[in-house]
Amino acid sequence: MNRVYFTVRSVTPGQKGSAALRRGGIDHRLVRAPRVIAPEGCAYALTVREAELGKAAGLLEREGVAVRGVFLRQEDGSFERVGP
Repeated sequence: MNRVYFTVRSVTPGQKGSAALRRGGIDHRLVRAPRVIAPEGCAYALTVREAELGKAAGLLEREGVAVRGVFLRQEDGSFERVGP
């Protein structure tokens, strides 16, 4: 199953986003962002199932979580940017 990674600048917005997703009933994880999608370093990502992309994006936007990028992890491990 493909996963979507919402990258955020640091752990603090990651925790805010995690709380929003939890309240919205979305299964997710807060992880260090892979270097390939966060070349500036020290970034975090909220990961959700691809099927939850729209709902998760809406929740994060409503909660004011500053998402730096949205990436789809392909089955081969590569990433495709699918949002800002």
